[in-house]
Amino acid sequence: MEWHQILQAVLSLIFVIGLLLLTLWFFKYCEQKGGKSILVRRLKSSQRLDVVEIRRIDARNSLVLLKCDNTEHLVLLGNSCVSILESKPISQGQKSDE
Repeated sequence: MEWHQILQAVLSLIFVIGLLLLTLWFFKYCEQKGGKSILVRRLKSSQRLDVVEIRRIDARNSLVLLKCDNTEHLVLLGNSCVSILESKPISQGQKSDE
């Protein structure tokens, strides 16, 4: 190998390690900011569907409380079935998330 190929390989390695460190820093930054980050707030505001709560009943069944627009849906999830148990509109005074 010639010296310029070795130099190119070393510089490529430094570049890749730098990208990995930049990615690690970005994830740490997002973890520290949490819901306060502008990026997270924009993503949350554009979503219409939100999973409010999940409760396991047994090994096969669970209850899921979903919020879509101004309606909450209580859904029973099983191995081979999905049942909507209750749907009710959310009044402005009792918002569950905020």
